[in-house]
Formats: sequence, structure tokens, C-alpha cells
Amino acid sequence: MQLKWVSIKQFKKHEFHTTIRKMHRDENTWNRRFEILSAIEQAAIQRFTKLYSICILAYLIARTFRTEDLLQLKIQSYTVDLPAAYFFVTSSFLLIVLALSFCHLSVAMSLKIGETSKITIPGFSTNVLALLKGNHEDLSLGVSEHSSYSFKELIPVSRTLSICILLGLFSALVPAVAYGFFLISEQTEILLNSSTPLAERASSLLGLIIVYLSAAYVFLFHVPLPVRKNEEHIRWNILRYLHPHPHPHPQLDAWRRDEEK
Repeated sequence: MQLKWVSIKQFKKHEFHTTIRKMHRDENTWNRRFEILSAIEQAAIQRFTKLYSICILAYLIARTFRTEDLLQLKIQSYTVDLPAAYFFVTSSFLLIVLALSFCHLSVAMSLKIGETSKITIPGFSTNVLALLKGNHEDLSLGVSEHSSYSFKELIPVSRTLSICILLGLFSALVPAVAYGFFLISEQTEILLNSSTPLAERASSLLGLIIVYLSAAYVFLFHVPLPVRKNEEHIRWNILRYLHPHPHPHPQLDAWRRDEEK
């Protein structure tokens, strides 16, 4: 059986389309799918932005209140000393939630882009449609990309501006990557310090594993991986029951011989 290369992200997109096809016919129109995807994307952006902001706040707390192996938090006249290792491992858990949120947002945006590409009406904007439907596309009229195919720009200003904005949005992810490296650096230092208590070193080891797992998760989620068709499932759970009864499937004996090899 020939191998195919499919990413987990593609599987999730396939799941979405398969699930929505099983819904009521009124839910499977282009207009309804667009509304659903717009709402999903908007909620995913808000969730990711919130988690991202918490990560930045955690970095600022660590840099501001850390004193050697402790975080000294002052609340009015009280001072709370928290081992830095425990704070970092908690931040590592936050990072893996951020990775999950990023993958969710990536699938949502990809699904919406695929849905909007099905409409090619000159002058029609799906961003403006979302704005008219009240889907909180507050910046739609400020986006430089347009669908006025009757005119051609002598200078490609619109496309250039869109590319610059896109690069600016991607550069906003740099602090998240830097935060991951910060957690690796700090927790490695604690782990290698023989004078640090064993419990704190163990928590730092756990935090390091979580950070590396977060990075691997995002990478493997988007990279095509080798897969093959599940012949056993297709034969015995699909093709076998599609054949009219009471006659057995003509390939039944051949399938059994294949399993005996």
C-alpha cells in the first residue's frame, strides 16, 4: 500500500467537514458554514490572545520579582516567598495550553480561508459580509486587499501592505518563542544546580519536558506525516456491509487469505 503524507491539521479539517455534512441541511449551506467559522475564528483569536497575554505577564513577574531561587511577591505589608522552580513549571503548563490554542486557531483560520475561497464574485468581500452580520470584523474596511478586478494597480500597493501587515502579525509570535527559550534556560539552570532541593529540581525537569513537548506538538501538528489506508477497517466495517444481503461479499475469501499471511 502506497504511503501518503497527511498532517494532523488536515485530519482535523476533514473531521470538521465530515461532521457538518451530517448536520441538518439548513446547517450545511455556504452562508451558515461561513457564520459558524467566523464565530469559531473570532473566539479562537480571543482565547489565544488572552493566553498569550498571560504568558507575557508571567515573564514580567519572573523577571521583576525573582531573587536567586525565590520569587518575592509583596502584597501590601506582606511578603510571599515562592520557589522559582514551582512558578516556572506552572508557566510551562501554561505554554502547552498556548500551543493547543495556537493549533486550534490555525485550523479555524485555515477552514475559514478555504470556505471564503469558494466565492469569487467581483466586488464581493467576505470580510465585509462578516462585518454586516455583526461578527466583530472591526477592521474589515481597513484591510488593503480588495476584490475590484475591473481595475489593476500600476503600483502593487495593496498587496505590499497586506504582506507587511501579515509579517507584522507573525512577528508577534516571536515573544512566545523567546518565552519558551527563557523557561528552558531558567529551568536548566535550576536542574543543574546541585544545591537546589530535590523537589525543585524534579519540578524543573518536568517543566523542561513540558516546554519541549509544547514545541514538538505544534511542529508535528502542522507537518505532513506518513499514513496508509486502514485496509482492515475499510474491508470489514465498510465494504462488507455495503454489499447487498444475503450474498457475502465476493472478496471475503481473499481478505481472509490476506490476514493469514
